[in-house]
Amino acid sequence: MRILHDPVVLMYHGFAEAAPDHDPFSLVVTRERLAQQLGVLGRGEHVAVDLDGYLDAVARPRRPRRMLVTIDDGYQSVADIAAPMLAAAGVPALLFVPPGRVGTTSAWMDEFADEAIMDAGTLARMPAFGIEIGCHGWDHAVMVGMSDAELRRNTVEAREALADLTGTPPRTFAYPEGRFDQRALDAVRRAGFEVAFSVHDDAGRFAISRVDVNATDNAATFRLKLFPGYRRLWRLADRASVLRRTVRRVAQHI
Repeated sequence: MRILHDPVVLMYHGFAEAAPDHDPFSLVVTRERLAQQLGVLGRGEHVAVDLDGYLDAVARPRRPRRMLVTIDDGYQSVADIAAPMLAAAGVPALLFVPPGRVGTTSAWMDEFADEAIMDAGTLARMPAFGIEIGCHGWDHAVMVGMSDAELRRNTVEAREALADLTGTPPRTFAYPEGRFDQRALDAVRRAGFEVAFSVHDDAGRFAISRVDVNATDNAATFRLKLFPGYRRLWRLADRASVLRRTVRRVAQHI
């Protein structure tokens, strides 16, 4: 079955030395947990690839399974903690940044508003760690129902702004909160991006779903999330609480 060979796309957000006192959305992965996860990836069952390697694996699935790391929002903690660890482990990544928030904070979330976003200088250094910069809209506004002018701001103008900041036009896009409609998808395609990522919903090359890695994941649940069928299984579990309990029981014994 194709499901057993599809490359997995992981989605991270923030990182920390220790679990923060306030993390209402479980966005922050500790250094210790990230080290455990990179250790799992280093066992040879999965090969971490960059964007080109991912697209090649989609076209020609093979073993060992390919896996792509993505990171949303551009928090300073990516530069401080994750980037050097990923580079040391030989794991490339895509980092999705809203250029209108560069050098500020995650103020779009009232519950998590003070997390620092990289400044332009830090952002420009990320490719040295094997991290390719992608676009995350203009200021992390959800793109569903936007006007034509708003869509242009969040795609064309955001792409141009990131090119000015980094010297390279971004090839990739991630929808803020993973949410999109057909007009948003069309705007991303017209803006010149090669590929785009959502969170839960798949819609071809310009809305590829991802598996979130969060503060609650231990080594067992992380290994489960590397299984290519996990996204489909979890969507079914959303509709069936019995299946959700089964998934959790399986995770405890992996």
